[in-house]
Formats: sequence, C-alpha cells, structure tokens
Amino acid sequence: MLLGRYIPTEVEVFIMSGLDVFFFLWAASLVFFMKAGFLALEVGQFSHKNAAYHCVLKLLDLMAVFISYLFLGYGIAYGIEYILPLTTGMFDAELGAWWMKMAVFAAAAVTIITGGVAERIKIIPYFIGALIVGGILYPIVEHLVWGGGFASLGIVFTDYAGSGAVHLFGGLVGLVAAWALGPRLKKYINGIPQALPGHNIPLAVLGAFILAFGWYGFNIGSASTVGDGLELTQVAIATTMALAGGILGGAISSRNDPLYTANGMCAGLVAVCSGVSLFTPLGALIVGAIAGLQQPFTYRIIEEKLKIDDVCAIGPVHAMSGFIGVICAGIPFLLRDASSVSLIGQLIGAIVISLIAIVGGAIIYKGLDMSIGLRVPEEVEKRGCDEGALQVEAYSKIN
Repeated sequence: MLLGRYIPTEVEVFIMSGLDVFFFLWAASLVFFMKAGFLALEVGQFSHKNAAYHCVLKLLDLMAVFISYLFLGYGIAYGIEYILPLTTGMFDAELGAWWMKMAVFAAAAVTIITGGVAERIKIIPYFIGALIVGGILYPIVEHLVWGGGFASLGIVFTDYAGSGAVHLFGGLVGLVAAWALGPRLKKYINGIPQALPGHNIPLAVLGAFILAFGWYGFNIGSASTVGDGLELTQVAIATTMALAGGILGGAISSRNDPLYTANGMCAGLVAVCSGVSLFTPLGALIVGAIAGLQQPFTYRIIEEKLKIDDVCAIGPVHAMSGFIGVICAGIPFLLRDASSVSLIGQLIGAIVISLIAIVGGAIIYKGLDMSIGLRVPEEVEKRGCDEGALQVEAYSKIN
C-alpha cells in the first residue's frame, strides 16, 4: 500500500529504508526554508508600509496549512484511513516521512497566494482561505496528480515535482483571490495601470536565491527512493540548467531588469518541475528559458487586459510557468525518454487543474468577500497595513 504519492509502476508495496526516511526529511527541510525565500522575494516588491503585515500573513498561512493538512488534507489526497494514525501519532516512519514531505508541498502551493493579494487583504479572511485551500482544494488536485486520480481515469499525466499541482494551481488561485479583492488604491488611474515600485530590490533578489536553494529539495526530494542516486543526479542537473535558462530568458526579455531576471530564475525552476526527471539538460535549459522569456508579456496581459493587480507577478512566475512546464513535459524532443508521457494527457491535466483552481478559488474568495469582507478599510490601506492594522513599523526609519 502506498502511503505517499501514486507511483505508476508495477511496484505495489514500497518499503522505506532509514536512508530514504532521512532523504525525505532533508527534502522537507529545504522546502520549508523556501518560505523565507517567498517572504523576502515578495516583501521586497512592494511598499515598506506593509512589510511587517505581510510577515504575519506568511506565518498564519503556514500554521493554517499544517493544521488543515493534518486533520483533513492528506486524507483527501491519499486516503481518509490515514487521518487517525496521523492525528494520534500511531504512524510508522514511512507514513510520517511522506506526510512531512507532502505537507511542505501544500504549504508552498498556498503561500503563493500572498504574492497576488499583498498590501490589501484582511488577516482573518486570508487565514480562513488558507485553511480551505490547504485542507480541501489543494488536496483534491494532489489526489488527481499524485494520489492516483488521473491514473484511475486512464489519463497519462506526469507532474514529477509539481509544475501543475503546486505552481499552476497556486498561481491561479492567487490571481482569482487578487481579482476578488480588486486592485490597490493607486494601481489604476483612469483605467491605466501605474507602476508601484518595491522598496527593496536586493531583498527580493536574495529571496529568489533562497527559493532556488530550497528548490533542490523540492525537485530532488520528489524521487520515490534514493536508489542508486542516478535519478537524483539527473534531477539535480536538470534543475540547475532550468535555473540558468530562466535567468537568461528573464534578462533578455526585460533588458536586464533585476526583478524580472530574479523572477526568471524562479520561473525556470517552476517550469522544470513537471518533467525534471525526464528532461535532458538541454531540454531543461530550453524550458527554463521559455519560462523566463514570457514574464513581461504575461504580466502585461494580466495587468492591462484582465485588470488584475498581481503585486508580485505570481501569474507569470507560477501560473504561466507552471502551465508551460506541464505541457513541455509531454514534448518528446525535450526528454531523455518519452515512452511514459502523453502530450494530450498533459494538456488535459493542465486544463483540469486550472478549472479547479479558478472555480474553487472564486467560490472561496468571493464567498469570503461577500460574507465577512476581504479587504482592509481604505484608511488602513492608505496609511499602510503595518501601522494602520498592527500599530507597528517594519523599519524604524526610512530615509
């Protein structure tokens, strides 16, 4: 009986060694540290007046996901029968290691949302939304992708480390939440989007580097076992080349803008996740470059056509790059071995994940907006959420 991800092979019984347990806990630790990267990357991209408030959002969504995923989420993804042993502590090393790894994946998917709703969402509805997304909506997608859902329907779908399940999903839910909130007060003047520069570019770039560091745990840790180490090495090299491609694409398309270039690194890492165990190094470089290149164009569509105030560019970095990664994992010339993939299956999977994210996100965040309200009062937003809502300052003095 499989206690973690669905493994579409002839293996029906999986027995973990102590080395495998350590490996999964190592990976979970790196993915957990990605939270620091998300925080720094996002905070650097908006006003200093909302930096401390954003820290609270990040702490609360982490707590919300871990609680809801323990009591409900993992059971939805892999089987309700696991809830009792997890909540009572009567689990073995295998189940515990799988839960730790998948819980931090869930936390990563949910924390993407803050990048779209920054500077204007109230704490309580944000926390409730994180509970629901982390405990119900994301685990539904997780079940389809890694819990055997797509396979049981005869859909051949590959998403090794979550371009679709984590990033396409999280990015789209975040965009829907940003749509439900509406744009920041000064974002549009007479319908024309205005640039609202971030206050700390070096902090944002540092955040991107921290994310990249954690991504090795994200991708390498998605292996089912340590084995002889070959698969882990292949994944590591593909991750590295996609990172390089993302930087290249971001630098070219933005003419060396520091934020687009740093986000390009993250976009390349997002895109490589789905086929990271199958991409050739050259294929990973190409996929990363495509993801990095598309950023300014996708952001412009979101900002100008859809009129969504995507504060930290989660649309191009996570949603679009996740979609690109899912599709590219079904393109044979990018892969070492295309015998187990289907381009049609990849397209179907991407569409299903997108529909769940958009419809589910709209129900959750529009429902919260209509019931308790999503947005901070106008005077709080003008003053800044740090002082207006928390009565604190992130920085003692800004020159």
